[in-house]
Amino acid sequence: MQNPPLVSALGITYAYFPIQVHPGDGAIHQLLLTETESLGNDSLFSDAERGLSLTHRAMVSVDVHAKCEHQVAIERHLSVQLDKGVSGGLMERGTTTFIAGLGNAAYQGILEAGHVVRASVSAPGDSVSIQGGYISVIANPV
Repeated sequence: MQNPPLVSALGITYAYFPIQVHPGDGAIHQLLLTETESLGNDSLFSDAERGLSLTHRAMVSVDVHAKCEHQVAIERHLSVQLDKGVSGGLMERGTTTFIAGLGNAAYQGILEAGHVVRASVSAPGDSVSIQGGYISVIANPV
């Protein structure tokens, strides 16, 4: 597959989180996405399973905001998950604890073509019931 021509302009892509429940087994669970859309230089992005993939090397700024049901005093975590494939595998970045049912995670850095950005959650007990939110990725090709 040949990459589309690089245009030196930034782009933004975003997606929303539908209502979803993940087990509180301490494992990391990728959030489902819906209503993905791109603006500006949309040639910087392509679809990926449960994530947003880069088509060119870019400096990125990722924001994840989510709301979860919060009835039990168990720490629930929200993260930006990077999938760097063979060059680095899966890694969690910007991990934060939901406070009063709200979580905000962020990441800034340089990613390569083919790297995937996702949002993930984890909890050591109970469950993580996501009630909404979004992930956004601003990319500036370098």
